[in-house]
Amino acid sequence: MSASGQKRSSSISKSRAFQIGFEAPIQGVSMRITQDLRANEILRIEHLLEGFNYSIWINTYGPFDLNRTLEEQLAHSTGNEVIIGGQSCVTSSEARSEVTEQLLHVGDGGYGPLDLNAKRSEILNLLEDLFMHVRLDQASTITSFWLTKGHPSYPVFWDFAFDIQNGGKRWILMGSSSD
Repeated sequence: MSASGQKRSSSISKSRAFQIGFEAPIQGVSMRITQDLRANEILRIEHLLEGFNYSIWINTYGPFDLNRTLEEQLAHSTGNEVIIGGQSCVTSSEARSEVTEQLLHVGDGGYGPLDLNAKRSEILNLLEDLFMHVRLDQASTITSFWLTKGHPSYPVFWDFAFDIQNGGKRWILMGSSSD
């Protein structure tokens, strides 16, 4: 928040895949209006996990046809030049466990989400909705990957990224935490 209480657009404009914006001149002043178009589950999870020296970012991209490589699709979706550093096939159970474990990371005395235990049940319910949205349990192929260049956020404590494919379509689920 800025000193005037207005949300700075830089705090939510982390990827063009979830924003729209336009310049609106008001009495000679140019103002950028940004709207976060990500799923309500994502916005709520991020809100619930706000904390001391701690914030998280989650996004989903897709569904897309499989006519692009993963790097090409990420570059197109995020507007960043992307280089994948590594990848491996995982099961839906492994992906589910990794995402859940990362999002429920308690931190330590210097950082972490506030009142995590009180919010745990709601977070888990929202995660189920998110997993349904990206068709995690119906996937024919799930690839875990990490980026050496072009991450749409700023991972500090943890991050996850999955390429989820089913029925000729691709969904990408990514998340990270920062201070």
